[in-house]
Amino acid sequence: MEIIRKTLSTCPICHKKIDACLIERDKKIFMQKECPEHGDFMLSVSDHPWYYKGLTEYYFSVMPDKMRQNRFYIYLSNKCNLNCPICLLEPNQGKFPDISLSQFEQTIKENKSSRFYLYGAEPTLRRDLDQWIKLLKRYGNLVNMHTNGIKLVDYDYLKALKECGLDYVCVQFDGFSDKAYNILRGQDLVAKKLKALDNLSSLGISTGLNVTIAKGVNEDQIKPILEYAVNNPFIKDTSFASLSFLGSANSNFSSDSLLMPEDIIDMIEKQTEGKISRKDVFLFQKLYYALLSAFNIRRCYNFQQIALLRDKVSGYVAFTSLFDEERLEKDLDKYRDLVKKNRKLAVFYLFFRLIINFIRGNVFAKLRLIPIMIFLPGKKLNMKIPSGLLLLSFGTVCDFYKYDSSIAKYCGQGFCLEDKSNKVVLTDSISDLTLFYQEKICK
Repeated sequence: MEIIRKTLSTCPICHKKIDACLIERDKKIFMQKECPEHGDFMLSVSDHPWYYKGLTEYYFSVMPDKMRQNRFYIYLSNKCNLNCPICLLEPNQGKFPDISLSQFEQTIKENKSSRFYLYGAEPTLRRDLDQWIKLLKRYGNLVNMHTNGIKLVDYDYLKALKECGLDYVCVQFDGFSDKAYNILRGQDLVAKKLKALDNLSSLGISTGLNVTIAKGVNEDQIKPILEYAVNNPFIKDTSFASLSFLGSANSNFSSDSLLMPEDIIDMIEKQTEGKISRKDVFLFQKLYYALLSAFNIRRCYNFQQIALLRDKVSGYVAFTSLFDEERLEKDLDKYRDLVKKNRKLAVFYLFFRLIINFIRGNVFAKLRLIPIMIFLPGKKLNMKIPSGLLLLSFGTVCDFYKYDSSIAKYCGQGFCLEDKSNKVVLTDSISDLTLFYQEKICK
């Protein structure tokens, strides 16, 4: 047995923080932890030690100790027009009071030019949703809404939100099987989901698909969802996330159904017959982490990405195919080594080498595919991801089984909440917000 690193996690039963370590055993990676009261727990993390060890070593090497937060989630309402058996937020129970617009206005004045994500239970049940969007846009922010999409079947309603300034919509979309929706969401939803997506397409609203994958339920939907996303350029990203054991899922599903991001990567590699390979994801992740490091942007290790280029002949190819991949990996490894000694020099080296590598071949065609603007700060920030680019992610939300404090410190999700004095604050990340305990605390 080899100990890869030590961290803190939580006991799945009593929820107390406990020591944990990541180990390699029998050619697999596990999280091993022991609760003094409830005994040992072992979570399978990866069947590919080369991948996990190589990627975590790179991630923790290049990410700075302190990083700014510029993405904040606003929990608009505990109300929902669904009661999903997998919902981690336990809707329609009045556990969280709706945050008021007037209460929030001073906070937004003090925190301009960020990305705000409107979510809920279901944000479209707020009658003043249009006013929230207008307020956020007034102060130069990006506005992304996470929704189940049911109210978006109303074209005029969606059009009105767009006219208020809504930039981006992420829609729950678990595939094309009503059988799966009945298990995951409690009712047939395919027709409504497709109608909502048709409206988003007609209005030209940039859209993301948020897909929950549950073992034995909808794994077979990964390839059809991918093909749908590739063939519809209004879809800019697709996030495949495993079911997490919080809220309703605790009582409706077994922990035997746990999936980690790497399990989903295995599935997509198999279903695409290697067209999207683990090696492709590995290289893109290193590039992604290097860029996050250079721009000082937080992102969670447990959401891994790959970018695809839409291609008329083959459907899609990996983004890293734009580069000399062997040379790219050497440059990224050199950046990792340099960043430990001199970060400014390392950043200069990274961009110099990326430009040299990139300009080989048809540079003008390549430039159309680079979403440079999504990295820029301030009012220049926008969500205009090129139509030729599709971002995929494979992830999981922290729960009491999977929580890893070393990763959580880099969480890219800040939250807008009331603190103990009833003031609306922007929390730093999940690492200082005890989300599991549903406490209202801040840094």
